[in-house]
Amino acid sequence: MVIIIKNVICLFLMIQFFSSLSSGAEPDTLRIIDVSQLSEGKIPAKWKHILPHKQLIYTNYSLEWDRGGPYLRALSGGTGSWLELELEDIDVSKYPVMEWMWKVNQFPETDWEKDTSQDDFPIRIELVYDYKGGKTFLNMVRKGIITSIFKGYPPELIVSYVWSLNVPFEESYQSPNSKRTMILPIESDIALKERWIHERRIIKDDLEIFNVEKTPLVLNKIRIRADTDDSSTLSESAVKYIYLIGGEDETVDY
Repeated sequence: MVIIIKNVICLFLMIQFFSSLSSGAEPDTLRIIDVSQLSEGKIPAKWKHILPHKQLIYTNYSLEWDRGGPYLRALSGGTGSWLELELEDIDVSKYPVMEWMWKVNQFPETDWEKDTSQDDFPIRIELVYDYKGGKTFLNMVRKGIITSIFKGYPPELIVSYVWSLNVPFEESYQSPNSKRTMILPIESDIALKERWIHERRIIKDDLEIFNVEKTPLVLNKIRIRADTDDSSTLSESAVKYIYLIGGEDETVDY
């Protein structure tokens, strides 16, 4: 009887042990947007539609359906507005990985996106970084009082993950229209047009590269953007989800 009780106890402890390992292995995930969980025709109110200065027409963002289910459609016709979600100063060392799914149905008519007049992409996922603590006096000094007051306290850094038509994959560069924006082509060329592509990126490493020897930054906004305002042409793209993932091994295949 004693042996049976001991065996039962050992079995129970083993189940508890492996159960704890299994639960601990689950990554901590922030679901930035998951279109499969949204109701028809309704983009969450927490996502703000931002119209840049000097623009009059909005990019059209809408929820649509295909055989694979719902998705967020971005239709741009000479426009450059974006959807923006405010976050609470996320430390990307705790959420080092971003995953998303996107596709492009139509590219803007560009020859070389590094040119100021052709700085257009059918889809961008943009991470907006700034100093922790918001618009404090210290942070205004860091950026410059004049810049903070007269330029509306611009973010310190934007990393724009794009689907490019011309610039090669992984050839990062400074935006021709903003010295605060670094552009990183994740996909390039037209070969994967009209196909859903899953992406996985170590955003922590990208931040360290683009923010070399500067004060540590936190992630406080994410944008979904389709822009054709420079080329005045048309584009159509789509997004299914965006996740930030923590607690994972950072050896991620791009």
